[in-house]
Amino acid sequence: MQSPKAKLLTSPQLTADGLPLSMGESLTQTSEQGLFVQVRNNDKTGWVSKLFVSPLPPSEKIKLGAASNSSESVLARQRASDFTKTAAARGLSETEKLRVRGGAELYDFESLRWLESLRLETNVVTKRTDTSFSRSVSSDTEQEVKVGRALAARLIQKYNLVKEEELTKYINRVGTRIANNSSRGDLNFRFGILDSNEINAFACPGGFIFLTKGSLHQIASEAELAGVLSHEIGHVVLFHNGSFEKMNVFLEIVTGMLGPSGGEVISAATSATLDELEKQFFETGRDISFEWEADEAGVILAAQSGYPANGLGDYLGRLTKAPNAKQLTHTHPDTATRVTKLAKIESTASNKDAPAVKEEWSQYKKLIP
Repeated sequence: MQSPKAKLLTSPQLTADGLPLSMGESLTQTSEQGLFVQVRNNDKTGWVSKLFVSPLPPSEKIKLGAASNSSESVLARQRASDFTKTAAARGLSETEKLRVRGGAELYDFESLRWLESLRLETNVVTKRTDTSFSRSVSSDTEQEVKVGRALAARLIQKYNLVKEEELTKYINRVGTRIANNSSRGDLNFRFGILDSNEINAFACPGGFIFLTKGSLHQIASEAELAGVLSHEIGHVVLFHNGSFEKMNVFLEIVTGMLGPSGGEVISAATSATLDELEKQFFETGRDISFEWEADEAGVILAAQSGYPANGLGDYLGRLTKAPNAKQLTHTHPDTATRVTKLAKIESTASNKDAPAVKEEWSQYKKLIP
């Protein structure tokens, strides 16, 4: 489901006047600015958010409905894609059979399946309720989800998953509302809580997003929760983890048995890719341009979903004094600078056309362990 609110805007900001666009409509890109691209639509010229369009290579055509790979940080995005291929090649040399023998202790798929099995309220639209893939989902998306599931299982093994059902369902309701306003209708986003007092959040390929309980304790409102989730969703929508096109067996995850408690067999190539992605999470961080893009996307998506645009900025402003945000500040741009930039973006965002959102954070925050 793509956003029905996408418009051909008169200027590169969401508050600008604009004409409605139909899903799947083809547009011709002429230039770009930040998270917006300038396009021609028949005899009209205007702007549209990259959160709602996808490229149609090799031409300059784009269409409404999926995130664009075209941006001022295209070189950085290419590097993100390249490192997944490099890791795959490195993994290929590790073993002819391309399977991790042993290594089950690195993954917790059982807890991940608990998260995937939660039944959300019927008013929350999801794309898939299990890990199978319909024929309408591309092989690239299948591959992205498979890699993302394996990375999610690694994070859960590292920190443990908080299995507080009502709180997790609530966070999934908020997150899904936001994700449904993005272009990634091919994904069934899932949101989980990691058992760590460190303040951090993680966006895995394929729409698996995690917040630590330490970050949840710092959140003061549903608007702030929406801002944090929107930032992480932005990373996924804008393909900041790189591309995961099917490259023969390079990134293949073979379903099978991995020891008595398993259910997944991870290729050595995929294991190498996961090592690289995990290194980004805890050591190197993403390319700085990706973080700026995700901050802007976080404001836009939250506002489009009916939340105040200043949620993410308020949250980050409080983190400048938090002692347990060391990991977050190590892998992200300077927090004070982010807050300053967000203030400018917030002034261009609007939620006036979005349905009202009922504030429920106070009743669920008490469920955080």
